[in-house]
Amino acid sequence: MTALPHVLALVGPTGSGKAALGLEVAERFALPILVCDSVKVYRRLDIGSAKPDAEARARAQHHLIDLVDPDGQFTARQYAAEAWRHIGARGLFVGGTGFYLRAALWRATGEGDAATPTFEGQERDAFEAKWSEAERARPGATHQALAELDPETSAQIHPNNWVRVVRALGLCVAAGGPISAIRAADPPRPRARTLFVWLDPGEGLRDRQVRRVDRMLARGWLAEVESLLAAGYDEHHKSMRSLGYKQLVDVVRGRCGLEAAREAILKATWQYARRQRTYFRHQLPAEDVVHIPEPGAMPWDRVRAFLDSPSQQARPNP
Repeated sequence: MTALPHVLALVGPTGSGKAALGLEVAERFALPILVCDSVKVYRRLDIGSAKPDAEARARAQHHLIDLVDPDGQFTARQYAAEAWRHIGARGLFVGGTGFYLRAALWRATGEGDAATPTFEGQERDAFEAKWSEAERARPGATHQALAELDPETSAQIHPNNWVRVVRALGLCVAAGGPISAIRAADPPRPRARTLFVWLDPGEGLRDRQVRRVDRMLARGWLAEVESLLAAGYDEHHKSMRSLGYKQLVDVVRGRCGLEAAREAILKATWQYARRQRTYFRHQLPAEDVVHIPEPGAMPWDRVRAFLDSPSQQARPNP
């Protein structure tokens, strides 16, 4: 049997400085970077997703970016499959999309069982469109429906996080009952031995986010959105509803001014960071976690010892 690989996951809220620290880690340990970001997977969404520039890509190889066109669909399951094409004995994830990490690093409930409910592709699109209409007619309808089907799962998801709410509701409908009961009977199992380093500057994060958004606007983020709209990609596509892109589409459409959009982006960015913190604490079954407030606190000796330690567990099929 094959030993479990050793995976270092450098994670944290958006704007915390993960990318720069990830480059240093990659160079020090000669590892390619597995980018863990649900917006960087889209081609042409470059500035607003803060994709690595030419200098960064010259310093370290980056995988899992530019995988699909802006009008395409991309799921966590697809991300996990792509990630395992690049993981050998050791791996390095850098990013903040928690549900991508969960899909890549843990065997999902019932995975490999033909009877396991699925909720992907056109089925998912139709379901989300139906509940999007219901949500517009009666805000909170989706979360209420989830609470009726699966109170335990609904209690773990904020009502404003509609993407996660409708995803959980779809899984319950596909399963014919509470998905929490299925997960309790068949909990996630690790695909790798993983050391998480959670980079979070605390209250200093707000200032970092302001500077980051202003840098992206100065680099031409609005022009990037104009180009995407001119190419036929609009707010009907999931990619264009991403953080920042959604607000700048409103600017191009004349629905608000640039300064108002900037303030809306900053507010949405802070709210997203709060959700990332909550997801990491409650939704990732991580056991080996190191919290650091700044890149200078990186526990280099511990990371080296972890990556070089012998594996002892058998690796399940990804």
